[in-house]
Amino acid sequence: MLSRLTRILLFMTLPAALAGKTTISIMDLNTTAGLSASEAVMFSDKLVNDLVTANVYQVVDRSKRDEILKEQGFQQSGACDQGACLVEAGQLLGVQKMVGGTIGKLGAVYSLQLRVIDVKTGAIDKAFSKSYAGDVSILLEAMREAACYFSGIPYQSGQPAGESGEGLVFLGVNPQGFNEYRNQKDGSVMVEIPAGPFSMGSNEGEPDETPVHTINLDHYYIGKYEITIGQFKKYWDATGKKMPKQFSGLENDSLPVINVEWEEAKSYCDWAGLKLPTEAQWEKAARGRDGREYPWGSRWYPERCNSKEKSDGYKWTAPVGSFAQGVSPYGCYDMAGNAWEWCSDWYDKNYYDKSAPNNPTGPASGSFRVMRGGSWSEDGYYCRSAMRFWYDAKELISNRLGFGFRPAK
Repeated sequence: MLSRLTRILLFMTLPAALAGKTTISIMDLNTTAGLSASEAVMFSDKLVNDLVTANVYQVVDRSKRDEILKEQGFQQSGACDQGACLVEAGQLLGVQKMVGGTIGKLGAVYSLQLRVIDVKTGAIDKAFSKSYAGDVSILLEAMREAACYFSGIPYQSGQPAGESGEGLVFLGVNPQGFNEYRNQKDGSVMVEIPAGPFSMGSNEGEPDETPVHTINLDHYYIGKYEITIGQFKKYWDATGKKMPKQFSGLENDSLPVINVEWEEAKSYCDWAGLKLPTEAQWEKAARGRDGREYPWGSRWYPERCNSKEKSDGYKWTAPVGSFAQGVSPYGCYDMAGNAWEWCSDWYDKNYYDKSAPNNPTGPASGSFRVMRGGSWSEDGYYCRSAMRFWYDAKELISNRLGFGFRPAK
């Protein structure tokens, strides 16, 4: 059994760079309605990692915490989120501060209540209380915000430690509760998609959409809109590239640029300091985490996007952002219909059988590139968020009249 003296000596033998730091440990958060115990553990670990990244406290990791508490015979009945329990655990761990709290959901709003307890006095040293609207993955960013607050350092929304955010200017939070930025190079509005898992694929579509599998993605950004003709003209002027031929009468700068080769789409993104989204990034941005069929839900409503069914009011492409009822859970427009959108991945019909569970980037090589989202010329089946389409990236440009793209970062 580790004595208090042994634990203190362990802390004293840490590198000199850690000298003087306050020692702290985090207990797993208590969950109320709407969240599972496994999700609470994930968010608790995220808070640990963000406190370590802030580099203000000396943080005890989960394995060491559990080892010490077990050896000390710590008896825990239910969640350890109240002062007396946190103080007892802190005394056994030999730390100066303890963090505990609750996390839950009421309606469409997630509530986070955290507190830092001084182990010596039992007093609440700091408290963090905030509500968040949006996808449950927004709570991953909430952990970073709380870590910044507890560490006494400025919180910069949407910019994780180590990421400068160069080229992105913060615009605000969209109605869905997610941060938006403007890419300075080309003016693209970029929506921040928080890190976390989502369900990819469908059992109701094509064989290449199976099996349904869980994918974990790091935090990333994706275009709120498809790249427009106006934006592509600026790239054209700046680089001397040839402007793809558009339909006669469809030269409006607010329309999505179409007839774009994959290499040209990639070249534009390189110029703008962006990239094409991976297939997984595109699908998560389109459907969120709940496996819905379309960006707005599981039922097909042709009036919510620009598709083959002309109840939408457009014969060809529509100005980007025309369908407010068709936005994705993260606030992205036109992810169903309007223009097919290139992804960075090579296509493999069997890729889901062997896809990496974390940040997949597709096969290493292939003959075709993936496209997603459907277009004005497709029906609802092809506009599903899980639908995988593919095309020869080197085929004649005249056959690409419905192909556009949106950027990512």
